[in-house]
Amino acid sequence: MSRYEDLRSNLSARPFRWVVTGAAGFIGSHLVENLISLNQHVTGIDCFLSGKQKNLDEALANAGNQSSFRLIKGDIRDMEICREACEEADFVLHQAALVSVPRSFEEPHLNNSCNVTGFLNMLISARDANVRSFVFASSAAVYGDQPEGPIREDAPLAPMSPYAVAKRAGELYSQVLSGGIRTAGLRYMNAYGPRQDPSSPYSGVISIWTEQLRKGQPLVIYGDGKTTRDFVFVDDIVQANILAAMADQKTLEGGNIFNIGTGVPTDLDRLLSLIVEAARNVRPGIADVTPRYMPARVGDIMHSRADITLARKTLGYEPLYTLAQGLEKTIIEA
Repeated sequence: MSRYEDLRSNLSARPFRWVVTGAAGFIGSHLVENLISLNQHVTGIDCFLSGKQKNLDEALANAGNQSSFRLIKGDIRDMEICREACEEADFVLHQAALVSVPRSFEEPHLNNSCNVTGFLNMLISARDANVRSFVFASSAAVYGDQPEGPIREDAPLAPMSPYAVAKRAGELYSQVLSGGIRTAGLRYMNAYGPRQDPSSPYSGVISIWTEQLRKGQPLVIYGDGKTTRDFVFVDDIVQANILAAMADQKTLEGGNIFNIGTGVPTDLDRLLSLIVEAARNVRPGIADVTPRYMPARVGDIMHSRADITLARKTLGYEPLYTLAQGLEKTIIEA
């Protein structure tokens, strides 16, 4: 039995109190769904700036036990909301953020208030409530452009956007303002899965292409198609959050920042082929697709691939889904 399977079994027999920020978002709603299905008590926070009620409705319907979920409709930029949520909590999973590189350039003050001030409010509230651990979403964006190949957590950092700068600021704040509670930052690679909003200006390319393919719309590749990404299915991100939350202090002494991906690079041309193949398994008759190539966007990174050795060794993290498996599950549920 893997460490994750063992944890899930133990959690089912012992309820804790969890806080999930961004609970109506893509990743947040999957965390809510999994925790509720494990008989946990969950308080969600969302101001619905980008989160959607339908995400929560679907998550709770799938989990089958809405009575152990409480939603606070509020903004993490409001300190009192954060303190209310963290009162008597055991674990905090902080996912709320303004997740848009383009928008972080257009509205840097909004990016800072959501992704730095909001982060600080949650961290300080969790610290003052003496929660067991505070796990937060960071991003591979902190690395900036790197040579092609796997990136370790100790690689030089070169953020290329205000969004990436804010994510790095959160990592640093977690190290100097934790007050002794356990903290862990998860540098997500390119997340994808059901409930990812294709209408968002910074949605993952998988959700956008899947929607465009369904509607028969032209598909656009920014760059030459050789850009590589490490695509990680949302259930593996849920796994990483639960493993990190339950890790003890000694486990985290070797470092509290972890890459969360698969370690497998896929270029965009290959990704498009895999999406078309997965879609045909669900809806036969889909024609071949010739994408339209457009110039790369400001802030886009050429290569991003995680070295997940540290997460494997320290947390017991092991990706459960290949890209083909995750795509099939994503498209079936779309």
